[in-house]
Amino acid sequence: MEIGSKTAVVVTSEFSIPKKTMGDKRFSNYVNYMDRDEAKNEQDFASYNDYMDDDQKATSLFNSYKDDLSNEEKEQVQKEFKRGQEKGSILYKDVISFDNEWLQENGIYDPTTKQVDEKKLKEITRTAVSDMHEKNNFKDTMTWTGAVHHNTKNIHIHLAAVDMEPGDDQRGRRKLKSLEGMRSTFVNKIQDRSFEHKEINDLMRNKIVNKKKEQPDMKGMDRGMKKDFLAIKKQLPENKRYWQYGYQNINHVKPDLDKLTEKYLQKNFPKEMKQLDQKLNKEEKMLKKVYGEGNESRYKDYKQNKKDDLYKRMGNTFLQEMKSYDYKEKNIEQKKRSSNMSDKRVNFQKNRALNQIQYGLNRVVHAELNSYQNQNAYEQMQRNIQNNQRGQSL
Repeated sequence: MEIGSKTAVVVTSEFSIPKKTMGDKRFSNYVNYMDRDEAKNEQDFASYNDYMDDDQKATSLFNSYKDDLSNEEKEQVQKEFKRGQEKGSILYKDVISFDNEWLQENGIYDPTTKQVDEKKLKEITRTAVSDMHEKNNFKDTMTWTGAVHHNTKNIHIHLAAVDMEPGDDQRGRRKLKSLEGMRSTFVNKIQDRSFEHKEINDLMRNKIVNKKKEQPDMKGMDRGMKKDFLAIKKQLPENKRYWQYGYQNINHVKPDLDKLTEKYLQKNFPKEMKQLDQKLNKEEKMLKKVYGEGNESRYKDYKQNKKDDLYKRMGNTFLQEMKSYDYKEKNIEQKKRSSNMSDKRVNFQKNRALNQIQYGLNRVVHAELNSYQNQNAYEQMQRNIQNNQRGQSL
């Protein structure tokens, strides 16, 4: 069985059934399977370690607890493999093969000196094997050895494992997902892209989205973008709770919101968008090399998914800005209404005061007029009295 054909990491898995169990009925169902190319003919389990430990192929034999087994430890391992065979255990044999150029890109292999970071490969192997055994519900009785080989075009690791207490429910084929998981462990542990991923996220979130958030409302927009901005805002639901990119209630404005984002990014972040495109292309190429043509789902949407995330974040930034703009707009209207009411109140008070003043003046004038008229009448009366007095004297 081969997993990851024509990729940076290929896992080949096969197994052997011990000779003493070949006639046992519980293995009869495997006879046809054993005849396939995926399985090897019966061999001595202990001698397989000698094959793996060939000085012309490998530097040293290692296992779950030690990088370089001594001769005494190798002999002990061979005895364990032999006992496993006698108890009817299956011999599991795996080969993890690497693309040397990919190992070089990730600092594992130096083509000039031919040096390989075997220590790191062995540490990763322990993690990968442990996870694979756990996923197959193997007991702690599994014994395994490994060796890093340099004798072919591609650096590779040979693994062999037997169960010291096999029981009656052995299976010759392990779960496919567990072997795929072992391959993924090598990929993820060797190809540490955390720094590159951090750079991409920093470019998207800090140098683009957060930079936009720091700008005042409609900053960096031309007349056309401002018009689009207000048109989108006008179509949003009355309840501002739904003014989030993820809500279906605003699906009808998302295409226009994305177009606004695209225009804004082209105008204000052309340099950053070019850098982002280059970095995403590089990551997509790296993923394609690792997972191969048969696993397009692992890389074909990587770039688009990252851009979708950027547009979602920018969309939410615009929606938040629309909220802010709407609040400010309504606040201005409220102040205007309050101002108009205040003006009316002032005018009313002014008119009332003027009316009061006019009324007071009218009273004064009326009083003065009456006083004037009364004075004239009095004077006329005095004149009449004096005239009468003169007439009587005559």
